[in-house]
Amino acid sequence: MSDFDNIGKLMHLKLTDIESGEQFSESEFIIKAAAESILQADGRNWIPIIVKEIGDYQYQVISNHFIYIVAQQAKLERVWCIVISPNSQSIEQAKILAREVLPKVNLNTASRDTILAALRYLISEPSSALKGVDPIVATNRIAESNRKTWFNFNPILTLKCGITKGKKLDTLAKVFFFSPSPEPEPLPPPKIVSIKSASRDEVFTRLSYLSKFQIDGFEAIDLEKSSDVIFSASKGKWKSLNPISKLECGIDTTKIKALKKVFSL
Repeated sequence: MSDFDNIGKLMHLKLTDIESGEQFSESEFIIKAAAESILQADGRNWIPIIVKEIGDYQYQVISNHFIYIVAQQAKLERVWCIVISPNSQSIEQAKILAREVLPKVNLNTASRDTILAALRYLISEPSSALKGVDPIVATNRIAESNRKTWFNFNPILTLKCGITKGKKLDTLAKVFFFSPSPEPEPLPPPKIVSIKSASRDEVFTRLSYLSKFQIDGFEAIDLEKSSDVIFSASKGKWKSLNPISKLECGIDTTKIKALKKVFSL
């Protein structure tokens, strides 16, 4: 085995030293016509085959499989090839640039513009299952969602964006994949303090903890406003934390239980 020092080189290789990487099909007419065009150009393939080195003087087709098949049809002795790195990223890139596979984007991190472009592409395909879906509406609802931990497309079904279970949802797999970020390990909660005597900073710190770790929906509240309202409230007669739900600070009765993790009376 060589040290793969031919990476990046344009090489005129023997066709017999190259093996097909995968099955490829095309009409007999197209292949024969293309082979004739190569023969008329002095047997030179002006678009090279992309190969990787698999041994001493041994190569395998990575992309531009069509040219390889045409070269066989034309019975060429040698073909022009570019040798690329055998790592998976280089191989995937070559296939994408040759339009042999569709590029895919990570839906966990994709920008709004990228999501919109991808949906418009899918909708434009002939007989697309997504015909009738408004790409702007679907994009806005997907982009605004907390997608960091998604590992499948099912959360989209709850967004009421026109993409329903079945063929519509399955179509998304053509251009999207998932690589979710690991959820942060929750730190121990801050020391419980009395809501009646807590400083404004102590209130803010504890609400920030609940927000950071997305406990009971606290990630959606306005931390600055909520801290100001709670700190400024007259709390002398409070007998529980329940009055906080009436302060119009974004904390309703369903969130009071979480407050008990960081506040007492």
